[in-house]
Amino acid sequence: MEELRGRHGTWRLGPEEVRLTFSGGRRVPALLKALGSCTVPLAAVADVDFDRGDRKQGWRMRLRLADGADPYAALGAPESEDLTPLLLTGAHDKELIAEYFADQISASARMERETAERPDTAAVSRGLVARLPFHARAGEGRAVFDGSRVRLTWDGFFASTAKQTEEYREYPLSEIERAAWYPPVDLSEGWLRIVLRGVTIPEATDISHDFFTLATHGAKGNEEALLMAATVNAHLAGDGAAEGHVPELPEAAETAGGDNGEAVFAKIRELGRLRDEGLVTDEEFAAKKAELLARI
Repeated sequence: MEELRGRHGTWRLGPEEVRLTFSGGRRVPALLKALGSCTVPLAAVADVDFDRGDRKQGWRMRLRLADGADPYAALGAPESEDLTPLLLTGAHDKELIAEYFADQISASARMERETAERPDTAAVSRGLVARLPFHARAGEGRAVFDGSRVRLTWDGFFASTAKQTEEYREYPLSEIERAAWYPPVDLSEGWLRIVLRGVTIPEATDISHDFFTLATHGAKGNEEALLMAATVNAHLAGDGAAEGHVPELPEAAETAGGDNGEAVFAKIRELGRLRDEGLVTDEEFAAKKAELLARI
């Protein structure tokens, strides 16, 4: 396995994937520290951009993914290392090693695309976002996503009296259309917004009274707000997540009897995977498991 160390982390090239691991140093971007690590299937890599740079800036390498697989690009995140895990930079004196590594990824990805099945873009996206439950801090307070709901709590220094009085609101994943991210411009505030199905927020709405948003107030919390939006959207794109329920299960007549016991256990294993990914709750898993076992 080949690897390349950059300013904020290390990329390792395997037979079928690129493993991105980030350090936890003081200068490491908050988004990367919150991620810790992630994995990119080579079949999902559409291109590799490499720039040798100069002595001051050094080299930079950026992975371009298949359409719909990059949850950060979908939110309009700029091309900077603190706003995506898919960009690695390093010192100028290592540019030849980095360029060789970029060529290796490009060649391996091209071969994988020709021989492997087309990747599930939703699964790729989920592999690039935060593990659940995820907590994000911002100027107004915090957001928590556990796979089934998003909770916005307004207890920060910059929260308005109206939001502090409200304290918090919870939004079930089944009611969420998408999460939006608005970066701060100059000294203005940015924010994370939860967009519900069928709910339109007037453009003139004051952010201090908008209970669908968590404002970042400048750079504080901006990276974690982006990671939260990407994480929510990645889970919305997963099978069954947009509807907020466990995928359809076989009818009792289809699974009853000892001959179909293996099918039941396979379904339970699948439900366990969905629970581990945060797509179903522990309670939903336990109820469906008991229902399936009763059919054997």
